[in-house]
Amino acid sequence: MATGMVDTWANSDVLGPIYPFVGMEGILAFVCIAFWLTWHIWQIRSENREFREDLEKIRQRGGVGRILDDESTLAQEEDSIQD
Repeated sequence: MATGMVDTWANSDVLGPIYPFVGMEGILAFVCIAFWLTWHIWQIRSENREFREDLEKIRQRGGVGRILDDESTLAQEEDSIQD
């Protein structure tokens, strides 16, 4: 009983490839590589935009030094509360 186009596997060398989308390997590889590169470009742009937004927030709060001073003040206050 055959479940496909193959009746016997005796002469399997004459059959050739029997998987779906035969001949599409190059096209599918190109599509995958194009998608991968597009995703990377989109990801880099997204991360750069987020980084610029974070830098702008830091500048608005008075720079890195002030933020670090504020955080150290908060840490000291938390330590004094726990004691």
